[in-house]
Amino acid sequence: MMKKLSILLIIFLCVFPLFSLTVGDLQSAMMGSNPDILKAKEEINKASLDVKDAKSGYAPTIDLTVTGSYIANPIDPIRINLGDYINTSVYGVPNDYVTIYGGQENMYYQFQLSLTQPIFTWGKITNAVRLYQKVYDARVLQLEDAIEKAQTELRTRVAALYYLLQIQKLLEDQRSIADRLVEHADNAQQNGMMLATDALKVKVQSRQIDVAKAQIDQQILLMVTEIRNLTGIRDLASEDIEFDEAEFKRQLEELRATDYNTMYSRCLSDSRTTLQLLGALAQIADLTNDIAGASVNWKPDMALVVNADYSGSRLPFAETDWYGKDDWSATITIALKTTIVDGGKAIRNVKRTESGISEAQMDIQSAKAKITSAVDENWTNLAVYLAQIDYQDALQKQLDAQGEVDKQLLDTGYGSESDYLQGQLESNNCGIEILRTKISLATAVYTLLYLQGDRSL
Repeated sequence: MMKKLSILLIIFLCVFPLFSLTVGDLQSAMMGSNPDILKAKEEINKASLDVKDAKSGYAPTIDLTVTGSYIANPIDPIRINLGDYINTSVYGVPNDYVTIYGGQENMYYQFQLSLTQPIFTWGKITNAVRLYQKVYDARVLQLEDAIEKAQTELRTRVAALYYLLQIQKLLEDQRSIADRLVEHADNAQQNGMMLATDALKVKVQSRQIDVAKAQIDQQILLMVTEIRNLTGIRDLASEDIEFDEAEFKRQLEELRATDYNTMYSRCLSDSRTTLQLLGALAQIADLTNDIAGASVNWKPDMALVVNADYSGSRLPFAETDWYGKDDWSATITIALKTTIVDGGKAIRNVKRTESGISEAQMDIQSAKAKITSAVDENWTNLAVYLAQIDYQDALQKQLDAQGEVDKQLLDTGYGSESDYLQGQLESNNCGIEILRTKISLATAVYTLLYLQGDRSL
């Protein structure tokens, strides 16, 4: 039902993208179209089938083999002349040919029914069921991890797009201010009030704004493309996406109110999806080792084997007196099977599985080390980015205050418009740096939320 709703939502959004889409809307579309999520779901389906296959090991295996052969040159009937063996006149019987074999028919059928029921396998079947159940659990955890990663990436890209669009607007304002400055520089140069080199610096500054705007336009395009790929909405445009900055600020304040030790404990908790997944892989390695240990030499498997066979020129029950002709047979067997010598292959297989256990434990330790590094890096970045924003904000307020003074002087005829416009450029540059830092800040915030397993993602 949920899958159908997701598909309908994707189709609706693709056909009618006439309103702003929140991150929640984009996440709903993503659940039904993201390749990583869809692949993880298919892996769960396959793992579920593997569990059923493993459980079928408890049940008997029944095989039926049926063959039908057409004989082009069957054996002819065998007849003898009765008079060649006895004196027919003595016994008062006619001297005639007697058929002692009616001949072979053209068709020949064979039926074989075999039933094999495992009795004792040293726990291999039970461990196999446990193994595939753990694989299924691991696939479920992989799906959860894929969803968490995709949600984190989506929120990070939506936040980045939101701030990039604001930078784009500021650069458009910069473009207008720079054009006015170039015009002043040309006039001043023509009037001999500015050197050609100084006028050239103003023009170079204007060109730098063009380069910056082209770079931002490219980043916006790439960001929209990545969001389209994540959500599956092909005709999604930047103006269709809504970012809840108030919610972002709330999440930021919650992180700032959290102390480092609490954050560290949450990220390295055994309840985290990543560590649960690695723990499941370690359990899979243990079960694989148990299965390998039960398969070494001189550990026989025991099974009950029942065979029923029939062969003849007629189908069963269709032939006259088929039971009396002894064309059928039935056997009941208790079978033992074990490998005596295999060149040490079974022992080496056990050692491989033991190595897999060690690797699984090392993967857990390596993951914890990487998580610790990521927590330290993003936690430190959080403080640095906030300090940078405070600094740029204070600097921008100072420049705006100076701009008010320059504007008042300009209005009274004592100020310079070039100085005023240059101050506007510097103020906007501070605003652009604040927005750039907010993009990095959003990355740090959403990364920390992912690492601690925040379900609000």
